Amino acid sequence: MKEAPSNPEQVVPVLQIADFLLVPIQIDLDDKTVGLLQEQLLKEIARTRAKAIILDVRMVEVIDSYISYTLSETAAMARLMGCRTILCGIRPPVALTLAQMGIALGELSIARDLEHALVLAQAP
Repeated sequence: MKEAPSNPEQVVPVLQIADFLLVPIQIDLDDKTVGLLQEQLLKEIARTRAKAIILDVRMVEVIDSYISYTLSETAAMARLMGCRTILCGIRPPVALTLAQMGIALGELSIARDLEHALVLAQAP
């Protein structure tokens, strides 16, 4: 497992494990940050030629409509680059908010936890 080189454009650490990327999001996401995260993830997918990317949001307390839209948009872009996107670790209050707002995360695969996400990432 290796971590991508750190640089000022990095919003979160990205760990490369075999042919997929693990992205533990441990910061609060806002409109600016999620845009920077989108750019970072697309660059990492291109650089590593990853087949899957796992976004671990266990530490994220709020995912609003714009953040969920941007994550779905990022997943659609990743898919066009040949990379699946898996979201894991959604906390109960976040799940409740997303469901109440009627937000669909269509381009994202959803996993219960990191272990489940790892299984999905390795599936053909």
